[in-house]
Amino acid sequence: MQTLSPWAAVIGSPIKHSLSPNLHLAAYRDLGLNIDYRRLEITKDSLESFLTPWPENLVGLSVTMPLKQAIIPLLSQVDGLAKAVGAVNTVVPFPGGITVGFNTDVYGLVAAIKEVKGPDFSPEKAVIVGSGATASSALAAVVELGATKINLLARRISKAGNALQAATRLGINPGYIPLSAKAKARETIENADLIISTTPREVLDEFYETVTFNPAQTVLDIVYDPSPTLLMKRASGAKACTVSGKVMLLHQALMQVKLFTSRTPNLEAMRKAIF
Repeated sequence: MQTLSPWAAVIGSPIKHSLSPNLHLAAYRDLGLNIDYRRLEITKDSLESFLTPWPENLVGLSVTMPLKQAIIPLLSQVDGLAKAVGAVNTVVPFPGGITVGFNTDVYGLVAAIKEVKGPDFSPEKAVIVGSGATASSALAAVVELGATKINLLARRISKAGNALQAATRLGINPGYIPLSAKAKARETIENADLIISTTPREVLDEFYETVTFNPAQTVLDIVYDPSPTLLMKRASGAKACTVSGKVMLLHQALMQVKLFTSRTPNLEAMRKAIF
């Protein structure tokens, strides 16, 4: 019986747009490792059957939407940060059939913002747009950056595993402004030092058309396709500092490769693969 070569994968749905293969394959080649990396279309309904049993020679999983929360009860253990955030984007197998979930999104967000703004950047007022798994990671990131006034803007916060629940686990008490309160939501964004948008592409374009950005602001949009998004165009047009979602993706992938291989990849080799 032929033994499979080591491989890793990104799972989620839809998945065909993911740039994770570009990043991971560049890292493995630079490290001289013969590890394949695949995109796998996995839904919430097919997730358990995919993981049971753990696929042969699978060295790690990158997890994207809509599986970052759904995968948690299917794992043996969850790292403390991922547990607090309530979102897993990385899974690593250990001997004895143990599977451990991690969150590298928080690291990716912090590293991306500091790469552009410098290591000492510490915003006072931060706004996170959205309420799901990535918004929960963004909460932890802005806390790490030192933000003291944090607001969540979202259409609604009602589902289990939402960002306000993550805030409770993180020991913080952000404000919540529904996007239906348009004037208040607009005012909150316009007064923020740091804005992180975690909503799908084009969902809030009509709202962003009404916002006046300014040069003192830093804006990160996790959406990188199409690029630039309307949010990034408007922020850049107002001379605000913009941070590409690709830079966040780059840094979180670097940490994933370290977890999968126990080796530190070449960040610039990975950067070249997506820019």
